[in-house]
Amino acid sequence: RAYLKRCAETQAGFQGPEYELRHLACTELVLRKEHHSFLASLPAYVGRYLEKVRQHATFDKWGSVTLPPHIAPDGPKGTHRSDMSMSLQQKSSTATGGNRGDVFNSDMHRDVSACLTHLGIEHENGVLCGPYLLDIVAMDMVNPARRIVYEVNAPHHYYESTQMVTAEKRLRHRMLTRLSQRLHMVNTEDWRPLTAAQKMTFLLKLQQAQQDANSQEAKQQAAANALRAPLPSLRPNSSLASKPKSLMLKSSLNSPIRVPAPPSRKGHGALTAR
Repeated sequence: RAYLKRCAETQAGFQGPEYELRHLACTELVLRKEHHSFLASLPAYVGRYLEKVRQHATFDKWGSVTLPPHIAPDGPKGTHRSDMSMSLQQKSSTATGGNRGDVFNSDMHRDVSACLTHLGIEHENGVLCGPYLLDIVAMDMVNPARRIVYEVNAPHHYYESTQMVTAEKRLRHRMLTRLSQRLHMVNTEDWRPLTAAQKMTFLLKLQQAQQDANSQEAKQQAAANALRAPLPSLRPNSSLASKPKSLMLKSSLNSPIRVPAPPSRKGHGALTAR
């Protein structure tokens, strides 16, 4: 609470020539999705500041995007983070120009993308989704309107000598799920022992399984829409609409109307209307 108050008082992230709100945008998303009561208890000026962060993150496609965890810090022996930042800047600048840029978070990510390209599956690396970048978004070749999201868990996304992903990576998975993304994991322990041919088979099975699931879901949705559809209305020139509804037979139209006789005239017969 004190941290958010101080950020709102100093307008953190909105100072300097370039607004960089990567961590603040992620913090705002977590509060909005998972801590409603805490967010409601904050002072009004903090709420206005977080709303300003959210609106700026919606507009900015570079300074408000959380970069994936990098292998090593930048320095004489590593430029991974600066390379990702440069790729993201190129991607955001060419988003309206028709060109597509790729943002890779690891060599394993590049390997998975190369295998998908070899299989002829159209995909994009580093697709914006809130304050995050989706690793790989592939097209469903059976249902082109749908997309298949692959999440690459590279070796540096795990704690040392374990098969447990880091807390930052788990938070990313949870937030992407909150943003209605269905992630298909490509884990290091499954990918590393495979040969080149086995990697192709592995990805092809993942792709085919999700395409079958999407097709089944589309059929169920179509059946549900058919049940909810209204009954077809009759056309004005239909045969049923053109025939007038008759309440009695035509032969009975000219016959006299018989009126029951009252008790006082039982011996005189029934009355006839004129």
